[in-house]
Amino acid sequence: MKSDGISIDIRELRQEEASEVRDMIMSGLCQQVASHRAVIKFLRMPVGWLWVGFLVVSFCSVTNSVRLASVTSAAVLCLFVTRALLYVRYRYRRYFERLELQDLYTWYGTRAGSKFWVAVCEGKIIGTIALHRTSDNAAQLKRMTVLPSFRQRDVATCLLKHCEEYCGTQGVERIHLRTSRFQEDAIRLYLKFGFAITKKFTFLLNMEKLTC
Repeated sequence: MKSDGISIDIRELRQEEASEVRDMIMSGLCQQVASHRAVIKFLRMPVGWLWVGFLVVSFCSVTNSVRLASVTSAAVLCLFVTRALLYVRYRYRRYFERLELQDLYTWYGTRAGSKFWVAVCEGKIIGTIALHRTSDNAAQLKRMTVLPSFRQRDVATCLLKHCEEYCGTQGVERIHLRTSRFQEDAIRLYLKFGFAITKKFTFLLNMEKLTC
């Protein structure tokens, strides 16, 4: 399969690749969720403004000063603390998914209708995508990630097409997913690919696509 001038092969995950792929997924999620863009997006939300106000008031109370320098220092501190909290939240969420991430090969290989694919370029794994069957006619899209050096080269699009083609052969009529509101590139890709936002949470989005 050709993707933006590179040749990629999409195949199922092999057992000996499970640890490498797990680390790749964790790294990708961490970079996006705890990025500067994620922090800025969070601070634009109503809950973000409340958080900023709380930190500024707390900082000024502790320093017993409302001077410009104190407010500026509080704002800068807010950025660092917010990024740290986003990272902690990400790690906390991953902790509760540890059983799946500990052994992706076994997790997806032993569940009926579940699949885990990798995109390979010149022997190197550059992307992943997984599908978990949730009912007779529905499946959840999971674990979509692409190495930073291969992003914007249609690798993710190829993975999505492969997944949808598989769903077409298995009677899956509805594909749904949940993603972070901070992963703007992923959200744009899903919307472009035909997914629609079905529900919004403070930090997450539910999306869905009908394949029939």
